[in-house]
Amino acid sequence: MTAPAPLVIIGVGNAMRRDDGVGPAAIAELEQAGVGRDREAVELVQLDGEPTRLIEAWRGRHRAIVIDATRAGAEVGRIHRVAASVDPLPDWTTTGSSHSGGIAEAVALARALDSMPDELVVFGIEPADLSFGEGLSPAVEASLAMLVDQVIEEART
Repeated sequence: MTAPAPLVIIGVGNAMRRDDGVGPAAIAELEQAGVGRDREAVELVQLDGEPTRLIEAWRGRHRAIVIDATRAGAEVGRIHRVAASVDPLPDWTTTGSSHSGGIAEAVALARALDSMPDELVVFGIEPADLSFGEGLSPAVEASLAMLVDQVIEEART
């Protein structure tokens, strides 16, 4: 069995809940940009945000980047970044996720199980619309390219 790629980029969300699909949309954009072609270096993953699945995706990795729609109370389309392996987790990682459970729960459980990656960075983007339906809102769609650029830059460091 081969070792997992040292970097995993995880897009969290549900494409059938409008802006909640920003994580999967970012993963699709990263694939189109060629990120993840070298699966020995970077793996791209789409998940629903359930904490144990997040932990399994980053277990054994040197680095993990998570992308999710999150409510931090800022303007729609704003991108937030937290180095979750070193910085205190902001409130939006606890209560702002558009899913049950969430990033803070996954981090707390991973710490208790000694299953954290060496580096974990979380990108959250403010949603406008989490109703049922396909397609991102115009504001989130407009921020998607900048989000992808920031993730690519993070992956290079």
